[in-house]
Amino acid sequence: MKLFWKQFITMMCFLILAFMLFGNILIHTFFQMTLLRESKRGIEEMEMFQYALLASIEGLPDDYQAIELAITEIAKSIQKNLENPQNMVTIYDEKKKIIYQSKKYKSKLIQKKEKSFSEIWQISKQNGKHYLEILFLVKGDFGTYYLETDRNIEYIYTEREQLYDSYKLVLIAISIFLAVLTFLFSIRLTNPIRRLSYATRAFADGNYKSRVKVKGNDEVADLMADFNRMADQLENNIWQIQENARKQEEFTEAFSHELKTPLTSIIGYADMLRSRKLSEEDVAMSADYIFHQGKRLERLAFKMLELTYLDKQKITLKKLSVRELVSYVETSTRKLLQEKNITLEQQIMAGTICGDMDLLQSLFFNLIDNARKACSQNGTILLFGKELPNSYQFFVQDDGYGIPEEEISKITEAFYMVDKSRARKEGGAGIGMALCQKIISLHHAEWEIESKPEEGTKITITFITKE
Repeated sequence: MKLFWKQFITMMCFLILAFMLFGNILIHTFFQMTLLRESKRGIEEMEMFQYALLASIEGLPDDYQAIELAITEIAKSIQKNLENPQNMVTIYDEKKKIIYQSKKYKSKLIQKKEKSFSEIWQISKQNGKHYLEILFLVKGDFGTYYLETDRNIEYIYTEREQLYDSYKLVLIAISIFLAVLTFLFSIRLTNPIRRLSYATRAFADGNYKSRVKVKGNDEVADLMADFNRMADQLENNIWQIQENARKQEEFTEAFSHELKTPLTSIIGYADMLRSRKLSEEDVAMSADYIFHQGKRLERLAFKMLELTYLDKQKITLKKLSVRELVSYVETSTRKLLQEKNITLEQQIMAGTICGDMDLLQSLFFNLIDNARKACSQNGTILLFGKELPNSYQFFVQDDGYGIPEEEISKITEAFYMVDKSRARKEGGAGIGMALCQKIISLHHAEWEIESKPEEGTKITITFITKE
């Protein structure tokens, strides 16, 4: 059973039971009050009857012999003068013998009298009707008598039944009203849960943007907010998994392609050397091609090893002279730059940074090598360095082909190349920038890449020198 129906049925049962209990208590209390009031009125009337009877009997002469006859006549006279002459009156002598009875009525109250009492009363039921029976002791010089009055109080019970019937109709009307009210309240109360359920099912069906609008500050609102936070985290995780899967797939495709091209050439030229008789010039050309393609594979293997090694490496950062680092980088890149007659201009302020010399040399070697590949003949590469209050900043800038804005975020992915044909022609495999990203991360540094097509690229690297 759904929570909506559980809540609706529970609230309806509780409210109906509460109204039934309240109504029954109210009617029962009203009935008891009416019954008590009627009993008191009956006793008061009986006391008046008793006083009148005593006064009349005591007014008789002392030698009056027909006392019982007198009592009978006096009782008839008194009953006619009472407010309710319909009350049945019975007078017993000391031996419980009836000496006067206005109407025939069988009462057993006389059998319950105690040895010493002034009055007793009870309610009995005869012939389907209820009667109030009251018994008084009348005692004087003339003797001892018992005075009983029996009055029909069936109207009290009839009124009670009428009240119950009316209350049943009212309860039905109230139940219908409460059912509508409870139904609307249950809908409103469970609506956030339904919305949360719909959002959850939509999320499970692949709509990772599915969220719920949080209203209020109760526990359900907290649950909805927690769902949104969970959905945000899951969406981010799913996006990362999909992105990693995409990168892995692209990495595999690119790596396979990078291996396939030189291997096909090596196998083709090697088979030609093995199966044909070639001139010395062709043999030299084939061997040279095999050598260069082998060296390309070697560079690719070293790059891959370095990339894997950096993921597992724990480096020790030491204080290094910036100018000494740049001197090593200039020496290692000089021959590469001379091949395209590219000028490396540098302006380095004195300073120190914390890092690993070998990794930092690899970082700047790859950055300058990438700048070289992007430049045309007789290009220029700028390498600047300046010391800031709490950091040291490097700038590597070229006047090459530049990178489209939408491609900048992808260049740190392994094997990603903006212009594949030009990169392969220059001997690149698309791993250099991925290595740079990892080296910068290991040194807790930050970098920023700015580039415009046909205008060049500027890379800013900031090393923290003080904490």
